Amino acid sequence: MKKNPPTPRHASWLPRTVRGRAIFGAVLVVTVLLAAVGFVGFSVWVEDRFPSGDPERALLPAAQRAVTKPIVNLISHQIERHLRGRAEALYMATGLTVEETIARFLDERVDLAQRRLYAYRLARVGSPECVAALLKVFPTAPPEHKAVMAQLIGSTGNPAAKEWLWPLLDDANAHVAQAAIRGLSAIGGEDVTARITAILLDSQRQDQIRIEAALGLGTIGTPEARDALLEAFAQTGSGDLGTQILNGLGQFEFATVAATFEQYLAAPGTPRAMRAAAVEALAGSSAEAVPFLLGLAKGDGDTDVRASAAWAISGHGTVRDLGPALADMAEYEPAADVRRRLYEALLPQEEIPTERLLPRVQTERDIAARVAGFNAVGLGVQRQPESAAAAAFDQEIVPELLRIATAPNSLNIQMRAVFALRRAQTEAAQAALAAIANSARPQVAAAARNGLRPPKG
Repeated sequence: MKKNPPTPRHASWLPRTVRGRAIFGAVLVVTVLLAAVGFVGFSVWVEDRFPSGDPERALLPAAQRAVTKPIVNLISHQIERHLRGRAEALYMATGLTVEETIARFLDERVDLAQRRLYAYRLARVGSPECVAALLKVFPTAPPEHKAVMAQLIGSTGNPAAKEWLWPLLDDANAHVAQAAIRGLSAIGGEDVTARITAILLDSQRQDQIRIEAALGLGTIGTPEARDALLEAFAQTGSGDLGTQILNGLGQFEFATVAATFEQYLAAPGTPRAMRAAAVEALAGSSAEAVPFLLGLAKGDGDTDVRASAAWAISGHGTVRDLGPALADMAEYEPAADVRRRLYEALLPQEEIPTERLLPRVQTERDIAARVAGFNAVGLGVQRQPESAAAAAFDQEIVPELLRIATAPNSLNIQMRAVFALRRAQTEAAQAALAAIANSARPQVAAAARNGLRPPKG
């Protein structure tokens, strides 16, 4: 009698039926997918709470840079592509075919202010027919239209567009030259960096053109662009151009420009206004700048620098574990304007220590600082509606915010009072919003109405 061959040991745990194996395979696939999603979520959480680029906060810097950071960068890239696609829809999803777009672009009976928008689609598609149509209109367009088209063409990222934009760098019209710089900066490349660097370093150029060049190098964001900005900053350390060079440098990863900012802010000869401008530029840098900004906001001897640092911190919305530190700083900060900025920096934070914050805010004499503090407290109340601070907010602060929103204050202060009520979301705050909607000036009333919850049922 012939015996069946024995089942290999490594396969003995597999289901024996086809259906069983199909179910097993499906479960295995789902498990792998869930594990992948979980690991991606874990990577995002780790980089949010413990950034790999911050030595003081990272758990395992080397491992995070090798594993979690690349995953987060990939997700960010995909999000950017999605947002870019949505932005492109304005120019690409016009309901016209490419042939119809070309015909409309060339139709001189249509106002050029309408036709110029099609330049984006023609440059993005880049077919010979599109390029021919584009070059028939673009080079001879009046300056105000040429400038718009130059920026649209460059924003497509099409490298072929460089040839159409190079001549405009020397255009007699400053707006056209600036638009060409913006367009070329969006395309990027070593050749673009070299040409824009030459413009920045050319003292014979108009300041507004050189300022645009500085901002353009910040947009390009390569090491070569950074080096060009550093060279230009060494030659031009103050004024509007110097400020914009700092803004350009502020777009880079903090680790690559930290030494420059630290030395500049520490130098005794740096003008006060430029120190504040340097700090504000770091609002556009990477999250690794936050510890440096916290140190300035807490300990710099210049009130303007402390206020600028607090403002720059609020620009780093991805760093959300600073609530206790910011509340501590507000408690001991002597300048009302700095405290106002610290209250504003609290809004993106996950934890707002409302019980500690409320007594400090209630002592504020400056109305702007007081209302900014009420906004931070209101957000904390929303998260802890059963707290003692929530009861105090309803009893003491809500009536005051109602008065501020309806009294003859500035529109900015009135609107901020409304936002504080909207953030709190308590029943008393909702009642105050309803009252404001019926009695305040139109813009304030509309903001109050938009904050009302829809009636139940």
